[in-house]
Amino acid sequence: MNAGIILADVGNVGLLACAALTTAAVIAYAIRGRGSTAMPWWRSPFGLHLMVFMIAFAIVLDESAVFLVTSGQVLASAAPFRPDWFAWMRVISFTTLIPAVLAWRLWIILRPPGRS
Repeated sequence: MNAGIILADVGNVGLLACAALTTAAVIAYAIRGRGSTAMPWWRSPFGLHLMVFMIAFAIVLDESAVFLVTSGQVLASAAPFRPDWFAWMRVISFTTLIPAVLAWRLWIILRPPGRS
């Protein structure tokens, strides 16, 4: 099996996971961020910024994920590129750094610090 195909597949699956995480964070924030004791997210400049920031991430990642799924390119049949530094950076980004940060944000929304 070609290393370029493996890297493309891992990067694509990571991108799909990131799209799901960021969409879940937007939905969770919209539902849970209504402000039981604090101000609702839409009345706070920080809360509004956070929601728009997450929506922007969700749009970009979801567009890419929908394209991969609808075009049947989630799993590559041929190496799209030579497995150079960019391929490795994409795999590392979409399998470690970005999902960890998005999952952390979702966790903070679902289990806010200082609340039981």
